[in-house]
Amino acid sequence: MLPPAATRLLSLLIAGCAVISCDKLNKKESPPAPSIGAVPEIVDEPPDAAPPPLPPPLDPAVPELTINKSAQVAILGYHDFVKGKSGNQMQINIDHFREQMQALKDARLPVIPMRDFLAWRRGEKDIPDPSIVITMDDGWKSVYLLAFPVLKEFGYPFTAFLYKRFVNGGGRSMTTAELKEIMAGGGEIGCHSVSHPYKAKIDAMFRKSPEQGEGFLRMEMKDSRQFLEDLLGVKVPTYAYPGGYFSPREQEIGREAAYEAMFTVNPAKVTWDTPADAIPRYIIIGTDARDANFKRAISSRGTAEGELAKQLLGGDDGTEPLVITTPLPDAQIASRRPLIEVDVSKLTGLDPATIEMKIAGFGKVPAEYDPATKRISWLVQETLRGNECQVFVTFKRKSEPKPDLVSWRFYIDLLAHYLPDEPVKLEKATVVEDNALAQPEEPAPARR
Repeated sequence: MLPPAATRLLSLLIAGCAVISCDKLNKKESPPAPSIGAVPEIVDEPPDAAPPPLPPPLDPAVPELTINKSAQVAILGYHDFVKGKSGNQMQINIDHFREQMQALKDARLPVIPMRDFLAWRRGEKDIPDPSIVITMDDGWKSVYLLAFPVLKEFGYPFTAFLYKRFVNGGGRSMTTAELKEIMAGGGEIGCHSVSHPYKAKIDAMFRKSPEQGEGFLRMEMKDSRQFLEDLLGVKVPTYAYPGGYFSPREQEIGREAAYEAMFTVNPAKVTWDTPADAIPRYIIIGTDARDANFKRAISSRGTAEGELAKQLLGGDDGTEPLVITTPLPDAQIASRRPLIEVDVSKLTGLDPATIEMKIAGFGKVPAEYDPATKRISWLVQETLRGNECQVFVTFKRKSEPKPDLVSWRFYIDLLAHYLPDEPVKLEKATVVEDNALAQPEEPAPARR
């Protein structure tokens, strides 16, 4: 028998072995670490991009852009050029054209490009007051051969309004190469339709059906623009009505085509609030020895809004008018074929041979002058389709150095035109007794 101390030591050894054995039985082997291949390189993220610099503070010494909304622009319209005598109204001798350009320079009238004119209308750029814009219609080769060198000589920009069927048409029409040379020299391009249709052609298409008429106009006004943009690689934001004729249907399709400005041949200055679909132009007549349109265009404030016209029609201050118009300025009427009239009985020295009346959408009309009543009048022959009519009447007086211009607009109440007439007023009816309407009795037979 072991002594008590040895017995306790033996018990401790047995207990320790049991603990170790149990620990080995309970311990699980760790699974092998998966193979992860090469450890990717750790790259520091780039620092955040620096914020954009703040705009510089406004310089109080630099004024903000201001637009002169009282400025006036005279737009000149030319067509064909010749070296000798003008063969028709649309041809002008090139030497005379150079004299006109010299007159602009001598008068210190700035000639601005079309893009500046459009930017001014958008409120993006100011322009000098007054300013001149030069345009050329159709695309005659003489523009390239004769007028372009003169314009380069003076440094004057211009816009060529082209119609599709005349571009690269041979003979007297400009080529693509010539047009690109003009553009490189500062010229701009505008649209002038596909086939240059006149009013009679357009009306004939509408007589067939409204659908054919509208389709024809869309082709003329839209296809021509697409053709020019594809051919020359430029945007074409402007349109000149062929022959100057336009009506609400052309204006509507022009707006649909997103033209920024559409030009007429009505002679007046352009102001800030001139409608974009009826921009006036002074068409220069090559056979006019007096140069009336050119002189009127470059005269100071010689427009419908000018001082002379205000004097003729009366001022805002209650000044008595020197002429009376029918309809009155800004009046609204019901008739769509009104009598348009100017009473000039207060004026003296008027030369009847110089009288000319133009109606927006109609051009020059055969107005008559009655020397007994001293009235200039014309009865509208075709129904006015729009709700607005603008009239331009010019004439010369012996006492005045330049022609007078009377210009005003009136409005048509289109709804009133379609309303039925007022019913006829009946007089008070006479009251008749009921028995008075009875048939008379037959007479009794005679007694025999």
